[in-house]
Amino acid sequence: MAFKDSDGRITIDEVAAEKDIKQLQASIEKMNAAIEGLNEIQIQTDDFSGNTGTRIREAAAELISELKQSIQATEESIGLIQATVAKYQRLDQEMKNTVNQTRQ
Repeated sequence: MAFKDSDGRITIDEVAAEKDIKQLQASIEKMNAAIEGLNEIQIQTDDFSGNTGTRIREAAAELISELKQSIQATEESIGLIQATVAKYQRLDQEMKNTVNQTRQ
């Protein structure tokens, strides 16, 4: 997402940032699909006998919890990327405004 310019300063590549965001959003969709599948597995285990169904439900619940945490972390990452891009867009605009004002 970031690279250094000819002066060694780190700059933000908005196109790369957008690509990263799209990949993260695709990951969230896959994690949500996995949660749906695990929910379905939990429902199907109602017909199991003995402890097998219970263990499967417990394992599925644990995986669902982990997936939800991963989704939350991924959403936070998206927010941080968007905030960083917005910050640098604002700084770029402020710099352009300053340069334009000094030229007048």
